[in-house]
Amino acid sequence: MEFHKDLSMLGWEEVRRRQLHRLPLAQRWIDLAGLREGEVVLDIGPGPGVFAARYAEAVGRGGKVIALEKSREAIALLRAEASRTGSRVVAVEGDAETAGALAGLGRIDAVLLTDVLHHTDAPERVLRNVRAELPHARVLVSEFDPEAAGAFGPPLAKRLPQADVEAMLRESGYADIAGGTLEYEHYYLLAEPPQPQ
Repeated sequence: MEFHKDLSMLGWEEVRRRQLHRLPLAQRWIDLAGLREGEVVLDIGPGPGVFAARYAEAVGRGGKVIALEKSREAIALLRAEASRTGSRVVAVEGDAETAGALAGLGRIDAVLLTDVLHHTDAPERVLRNVRAELPHARVLVSEFDPEAAGAFGPPLAKRLPQADVEAMLRESGYADIAGGTLEYEHYYLLAEPPQPQ
């Protein structure tokens, strides 16, 4: 099947099904990002929001998840699911590649970029915008590994190498970066904001 960055070849119900298949990753991402009760999480590019709903459970009633999504169809699914379940997921239309799209969101403790950068035209711009507009948030990036077998996710040629994403994070101003491998052919990078001098 041909790969389209905007997921137009799949449809949002198929994306939801695939997210449900990889749902165990959500708990790993929650643990790696250190999500805690009462925190505000920004989930960039959540699609239909399977992972966003899990993040909302992790931060509890005192926290919330802001789901920044550029697809109006996905936003409609996000809002319908949040209404049906009563989850604390707030869907916001926007594109993290656009300067200023993250401004005005208020306090953000953690940003999750899971399975999304390979869908962007300029992943380095997304990371620069996150760093510039949310300077105090920790950032978790998780992507499909191009060195894996290719049994899950996008074609190997469409995946972003971990070293390239780490370099983009460093160029954006992050110095404290940890990384490793995960299930479902994933790697992760956790970037902490620089500490005040």
